[in-house]
Amino acid sequence: MVREEGNEAAASRRAVAVPSLRKAVSILDLVGRRGRLPFSTIQKTLDLPKSTTHQLLKALTDIGAVQVQSDGRFMLGPKICELGSLGIRQRTIDSLSLRHLESLSGQSGFPCELATFEGRDAVVLASASPDGGARSVGYDGRRWPLNRVATGKALLAFLDEAERKRLLADLEWTRMTPRSIPSPEAMRRELDLVRQRGWALDDREILEDISCIAAPVFDGRNHVVAAIATVVQADMVTPERYEALAELVRATANAVSQEVRGA
Repeated sequence: MVREEGNEAAASRRAVAVPSLRKAVSILDLVGRRGRLPFSTIQKTLDLPKSTTHQLLKALTDIGAVQVQSDGRFMLGPKICELGSLGIRQRTIDSLSLRHLESLSGQSGFPCELATFEGRDAVVLASASPDGGARSVGYDGRRWPLNRVATGKALLAFLDEAERKRLLADLEWTRMTPRSIPSPEAMRRELDLVRQRGWALDDREILEDISCIAAPVFDGRNHVVAAIATVVQADMVTPERYEALAELVRATANAVSQEVRGA
């Protein structure tokens, strides 16, 4: 009963937040395309109530997404420039990772993949198999809930605390297998372990015949931007082999991190 109420509350928050988010993105798009704009132009062009426009511009200004000039006009802020730079870098991670993924797949004998954030999902950007080489799939790759896969855990564990807390509150916690982590509280304990040992495990938590081991990839500012994982048939590996596989995965993630920092 408590879990159902929690899910209903989360759904209600999303129902309110999504229209506001769309309006905020419309403001950013308008200001980005047309340059410095006064409040009245933003409000009239987008046909928003004045109170809504005030609230959204204040929120966007508070987080640095827009900034106000001395003449009262609005322009894109430093946060958008930072995110744009990160976006470009993330789209190069897949190509930078290919030879490392191929090497990891050859050493481990298992398929492997590179994934990054997209909303509440971990989206696969590139993959490799022992007999098929490596390939980039861009943002058209498979998507898995962040809280159900090893790549998602590796991404979540190394986020800043505020962003991690926000995501955990927004994720769905319906179990996909009997081994799925059931709640944000249990996941917080799991993520503490991930940070402590430097790698994440998904032991049949999304598919009953698949286990994965993942490690984070960092950029030049030590922000987590992706994760590398091996994808293993659960009956082909015992827990005693996890550490050895984890060392290979961590070494590969570190090598890709070095590539990203030098890009």
